[in-house]
Order: sequence, then C-alpha cells, then structure tokens
Amino acid sequence: MRAFVHWFICVAACLGNTLLHAVELVGQPQITTTANTATIQWHTDVECGTRLQFGLNPAVLDHKAEGAVTRDHSIQLEALTPATTYYFSVGSARVKLAAGSFTTAGGAPAAAPQPSLIRRVLNVITPDKKPTPAAAPTQAPPTRQTWGHLDSLQDHFNRHGGDVSSTSPDDYAAKAWLFLQRARAENLPMKLDDTDGTLRVFDPSTRVFGAYNGAGKTKTFFKPDNPTYWERQPGRSVKTADLRFSPR
Repeated sequence: MRAFVHWFICVAACLGNTLLHAVELVGQPQITTTANTATIQWHTDVECGTRLQFGLNPAVLDHKAEGAVTRDHSIQLEALTPATTYYFSVGSARVKLAAGSFTTAGGAPAAAPQPSLIRRVLNVITPDKKPTPAAAPTQAPPTRQTWGHLDSLQDHFNRHGGDVSSTSPDDYAAKAWLFLQRARAENLPMKLDDTDGTLRVFDPSTRVFGAYNGAGKTKTFFKPDNPTYWERQPGRSVKTADLRFSPR
C-alpha cells in the first residue's frame, strides 16, 4: 500500500510540473510569401496547440487558422491579395507568443497606399463618410452594438452612471456612444493609442472621459476625479478634420 501511495504522489507531481510549465517561443516566427500565399512557422519548447490570427488591421485580427498539437508549428494561408500587408499573432488557444506582419509578393500595385493605423481605426469608428459632419447623431444604436463587453456594463453603470446622470445601463451605454459622436462633430480632444487601437476622448468643459476600442465600442465612460487624468493618458493627439474617411 505504501508503495502505491508513493507511486501516485510521484505521478501527480510530474503531471503538476508539466501542467504548470509555461509555453515559450523558441526563436522568432519564419515567414515565406508568394503573391497569394504565406507560410508562417514557429517552434515552442513544449507541445501545445497551433493557432494563428491575422487581418489587415493590427488592432483587429479578424481571421483565424489552427493546426495540430506539436512543438513545430506551421500554418499556410491561401487566397491572399498580392502586394498587401497583413498583420498576425501566433500562439496556442490560451497563450499569445508573438506578433508581426508580412507583405505578399508581386501582383498589380495597389490603387492607393495602405492607410496609417490612426486612419484605419478611425475609419472603423466613424459612422458616416463626411470629414466634418454638421451635427452629431441624437439617437444611439442598440447597446449590443455600442458597448465592448456587455458583461462589464452593469459594473461600469453602478460605478459611473451618476457621473453622466444615466437612468439605466442602456441609457449609460447610449450616452457613451453619443459622446464619441459629439467629440467627432465638435473636435473635442482625442488621443489614439497605436499599441492597441484604443481611442480616448475628453471634454474639458464637462471633464467627461471616454475610451473606445478599435471597433468603436465603449470600453469605459466616466468623469475622472483627478484634474490631471487626461494629461496622463497615453496616445497621440488626433483631430477629425485631419482624417480622410473612406467607406467601411
């Protein structure tokens, strides 16, 4: 009996060490491209799932490819557009290990240069094509279309709804979306974070602050207590009038 217990403890310890071992990238991803395909290869120190996310916007990797559980990972992407830059991240289902970009070869030249990250993100969050709209909208879309993570809405409303005189979570979400549209119409101070596409907005007259993700959905909306809160926010200053919007 003692021998069995000793064996069981040893096996459990070994399994525990294996499960607790963090997956690490060995070297950097290797990329091979043609006009219409790209092969991305990477290696990990232990076996794990193979997952790659990619897209045309580094803030919105909206395509996914998966492969086997292995140490030597390889994904081939097909039907890509020639002479186009794609952004990607690699890892497993639970861990992001690396990110990068590649440009497909050859093909006809693009009709226009690839827009900057600032322009691409603000193209997404702009509800119309006019560079200087006459007035902001007065009615917001449904909450599910304007709030980034619905499971966080009740908590944000409980903590900050009073800052903007909101009567319900839906009313709070609507006011947050309308605040972004008014910021565009009135050229309120805005900062864009190049690292994740977050757009931050501030109204100096009311001292209300809002943050929005790359899809234009609200991350938070409140009135900071600290008078230097806006000055300490990351990102580069942007103005609506500086942008050239294109159809979504």
